[in-house]
Amino acid sequence: MKNNTLTLNELFNHPDVRKTTGPQDMERIEAVLEKESNAPKEPVFIRALLGLGAWVAAIFLTIFSYEMEKSSTGAIIFGCAFMGAGIILSRIHRAVFLQQLALALAFAGNLLILYGVGEKCDRFHEIVPVLVLTHAALCLLVYPLLQNSIYRFLAPIGLTILLIVWIVDEKAFDWIHVLIAAEAVLTGVLFLKNRVPQFFKPLAYAAAFMLPSTLLFWNLYQTAEFSDIFLGRNHIEPLWPATLFLAGGLIYIYFHLSGGLSRIAKPWMILALGATIFLGIFSTPGILVVIGLLVLGYSLDEWILTWLAYVFLPVFLIVFYYNLQISLEYKSYIIMGSGLILLGVRWIAGRLMPKEVVR
Repeated sequence: MKNNTLTLNELFNHPDVRKTTGPQDMERIEAVLEKESNAPKEPVFIRALLGLGAWVAAIFLTIFSYEMEKSSTGAIIFGCAFMGAGIILSRIHRAVFLQQLALALAFAGNLLILYGVGEKCDRFHEIVPVLVLTHAALCLLVYPLLQNSIYRFLAPIGLTILLIVWIVDEKAFDWIHVLIAAEAVLTGVLFLKNRVPQFFKPLAYAAAFMLPSTLLFWNLYQTAEFSDIFLGRNHIEPLWPATLFLAGGLIYIYFHLSGGLSRIAKPWMILALGATIFLGIFSTPGILVVIGLLVLGYSLDEWILTWLAYVFLPVFLIVFYYNLQISLEYKSYIIMGSGLILLGVRWIAGRLMPKEVVR
């Protein structure tokens, strides 16, 4: 009896399939199939136990090494050894235990090196910039060598946190705008550039996460309660430089995704530009970031960016509502009016935009 079952290659090369699928569709199908073929065969609870065992082993190894050599030089030496072992383990085998052990050793090595370097400094004002430079050097060195997405995601976040600590410690508040601009540019470049290697994906998600997080910290930092606790006075810095840059970046995303400056005369583009300028003038810059993440998430099918925007949207709205220097009655009027305006914009957008664009 003749076997009429088609293989995957025969199916992909079938004329009818070739007519309905483009090169990008075929790449996505192949990527999904490759991901499925590389999926681990062990049950989830077995992988969880293996990962837990690797972390416990790394923690006890770190404690043992610290007790053996309680000095800054010893911490740096053991940290470098742990880093090297983690890099080697991450590249020799994909087993769950070895990968988790490599990640744990890398984190332990990173912390030991930072601890050892910090111990060599005499004053706190010297420690923070030294830690920033040390961790930045470790990120540049280890990121391409350690084949682990979690480390590649968390290490840049750690560097951003150290930079924020340095900015606050030095009272160099103008640099917060530079940091926000750098996070915005990095997010835009890594997500809007065609065919970004998988190698940079963790860095892209780290930048996308830290951009709204940095803005949220800066909004909270400027509240009277926060400033009184940490500064002993009410400290207010202007937000307009970050707002101006983010509004410009959001407008650039509109044109980049819609096809260029030729779309500027479209009614829906005029509406989007007007709404962005209005938000830039009257709202918090965090709202602009959330809108940018939503646009990128829906346009590029990046569900992580979409959910990130959903998480931060109510947070920024609450912060914006709390910081309004008006009575509760007028705040309620503003909230109701904003809702009516958004409903009106949604209705107008449905009339102006093509039906396939409106969701």
